Amino acid sequence: MLSHDDVDEIMTRAARDGRHGAAAARFEELAGQPERHGEEVNRAALLVEAGSQHGLAGEWDAAIRCYQEAIADGGCQGIDPRVWLHDAFLRAGRQDDAAALLRELKASRSKDPDLYSAVAESLEAGGMLADAHTWFTMGYHRCENADVPEFMIDLLLVGRRRVRVELGHPMDDLDELADDYLAAVGE
Repeated sequence: MLSHDDVDEIMTRAARDGRHGAAAARFEELAGQPERHGEEVNRAALLVEAGSQHGLAGEWDAAIRCYQEAIADGGCQGIDPRVWLHDAFLRAGRQDDAAALLRELKASRSKDPDLYSAVAESLEAGGMLADAHTWFTMGYHRCENADVPEFMIDLLLVGRRRVRVELGHPMDDLDELADDYLAAVGE
């Protein structure tokens, strides 16, 4: 059975030699071998990794295909694969598809701060700072009372603060909380 260590080894090798396309192909090959799947690593997780490697290789259509297959499989442990599909749509210039998926993610009312952070950071990287601000803020409000580690909530506020500085917004109470967190961890 495949383990997280097996996945990490493929990713580490790709990071070292830059052969992300080869790593993507390997993950897709492993996704097609159900006898090697288990509780730790399933087909959807392998497809998400393949999509990530395709993305690192700049192969956005292949990344989109892999993420869509992972979603069709029912997803995997960790962040909802729709987050990565949204990012791939943005990077591939498929704004309408990205916007539709964003509406779907918003309607899901997730209590996972990583989902909001990943979406917001993707929007931020795409220069959509007002939308990134909305997602960081929405994530904070939806997750502040969720059963998640406090630092994850704080990281939403740190991202929100960063975007607010870029937007030229004045400091507010949530920005002060972000600054307090950064001071506590020594930035």
